[in-house]
Amino acid sequence: MTTYTYAKIPYFAPTPDILPTYDEIVARAKESPDWTPGRAVVKIGNYFIAKYGKKINFIEGRNMLLVQEHTTIRIPNVYAMYKHEPSGDNVIIMEYVPGEILQDVYEKLDADKKASVGAQLREQLRELREIPSPRCYGLPAPYGQQENPPYLAHSWIFKKRAGPFDTAAEFLDAYFRAQFSEVSEVGRSEIAYMKSQFMELSKKNDASVFTHADLQPKNIILRKDGFICIIDWESASFCPAYFEFFMHETYRMVSAGLYKVMDNGHFLEYGQMVELIKMVWDTYTTLNYLENS
Repeated sequence: MTTYTYAKIPYFAPTPDILPTYDEIVARAKESPDWTPGRAVVKIGNYFIAKYGKKINFIEGRNMLLVQEHTTIRIPNVYAMYKHEPSGDNVIIMEYVPGEILQDVYEKLDADKKASVGAQLREQLRELREIPSPRCYGLPAPYGQQENPPYLAHSWIFKKRAGPFDTAAEFLDAYFRAQFSEVSEVGRSEIAYMKSQFMELSKKNDASVFTHADLQPKNIILRKDGFICIIDWESASFCPAYFEFFMHETYRMVSAGLYKVMDNGHFLEYGQMVELIKMVWDTYTTLNYLENS
């Protein structure tokens, strides 16, 4: 059975400078007009990014350590994870990676630079997919545990804690129930038909693989040397292989430049699935509008 290194809390690793204290982190965060209690992200000095609050999940740091243990992908180092008392805030301190947020610059890049980003993403996804799978869809115990049983990290997608699931079909059922249930009987029938089409189309691409699951341009740093660095790993877990592309922007970025190269990772196969899930969303949105207008 596959086992995973489980970082115990508190966790500390070697650092390039003295770690900022909790009080320093809070003071810096409160300087921002966007500060809100419960969840804050702040840059401290030249070396650190700190996340703190009761809504911060140590699974993000553990996911990052898993990626570093099993791949050569360059992501920020995790320097510390601890629960601060008496506040009860969770704190994660990680490496600051200088560069531009890809969301801010992607549309300004020429075709060659977009192709470079796409090639890097394909290679990094290939490595992520080689991380040994627990043969379930979610996070394995005790890796997915804090005080609760293992689960799937995407509460924002499933609307509640869910999983792990034994099969890709169970995963997809939970996704469709959470996202597309608020329509009439006629609408549900139409969505169910499209779901059956998707299940047939995805049969060869539903293996349990490690998935970032929020791979939007806002979660990718483009460094000055042209290399990328993926951040924000809180939603990562083992999902069906197609799930990485449920966000349309992800597939567009990953497939950039593929027409010039051999598609050894078979990423072009996901194009039809991306279009079909987009069609499901468009249909659902239209049905909701018609039924509520």
